[in-house]
Amino acid sequence: MVTRMKWMILGTGLGLLAACGSTQSVDNIPRTSNAADLATNLAQENISDPTTLPRSGLATYSGFMTLALPLDGPARDVIGDLDMRVDFGAVRNQVSGSASNFAGLTGGLAIRGGDIDRGTDPDTDFTFGGSLTGTLAQNGDNYGIDGAIVGEFRGRNQDGLTGLAYGDINGPSGQDLFQGSMAAIRDTD
Repeated sequence: MVTRMKWMILGTGLGLLAACGSTQSVDNIPRTSNAADLATNLAQENISDPTTLPRSGLATYSGFMTLALPLDGPARDVIGDLDMRVDFGAVRNQVSGSASNFAGLTGGLAIRGGDIDRGTDPDTDFTFGGSLTGTLAQNGDNYGIDGAIVGEFRGRNQDGLTGLAYGDINGPSGQDLFQGSMAAIRDTD
């Protein structure tokens, strides 16, 4: 797991991308605003104690993933739809999902192999992690994503989740790094 201290040293955090001005088109202003509002609201909720997380049941979450991607120049924020599924009773692969519909891009990303760490200290580490892989395309150029997510549940009843995304992006200009954030609320059962 990536520790919180490492992210603070790197100067990243949940609110970083949500608070940044987006370079997306005017058509995406409501989406940018909604993503920022969701991240801000969830950040005000307490982190769910990992030791008291349910031991059974499924939960689905919907929200946004914001990635700073160096596509055709300097990194720019792109916002996509985030759908996650958590199987609290599974022994492994408890967290999965997808991120798609990134503004101005085609393709999507898969979240796989995510596990919950019930023994973590939420003051120093994240509660869950997983892989983030897939291909995004823009103007005929493909960008391979090979990364990870880390995050935590928010609220007494895990009503939301927040986290970070990071990793490598491979495109026509070679390999580079990306980072991002995610925020989602639990869907009604």
